[in-house]
Amino acid sequence: MQEVLVKTHLIIKDIHEEYYVDWCGSIKDTKPVIENGKPVFIIRSHSMGKIEVNTTDMEYLESLAKKMTAPEGRSAFTSDTATIYIKQIDGSEKKLGTVIHDHIKQFAPMYDKVYYK
Repeated sequence: MQEVLVKTHLIIKDIHEEYYVDWCGSIKDTKPVIENGKPVFIIRSHSMGKIEVNTTDMEYLESLAKKMTAPEGRSAFTSDTATIYIKQIDGSEKKLGTVIHDHIKQFAPMYDKVYYK
């Protein structure tokens, strides 16, 4: 009998998360709404809706935006985004940044032994 390895299916080798923060606006050019001595920021996510936060801690703002993203799907690469805005006095919102959350799966082939004559 002779033994041969046959590729049968893929197995998940690694799953990891990647976050990218892209700041695209400037706070200097805005006239923000001030509550309790702090500007009001709005975070909008495709998967979890909207939240308003008044803070001056930008790292806290980034961590909230990261928590509001949840990539869905079963494919090898899924992505979700959250957008950070600052609320202005005139009622408008100015975009300050975007947080992109990627969920990445890496696969490896699985081989089974087959015997034949």
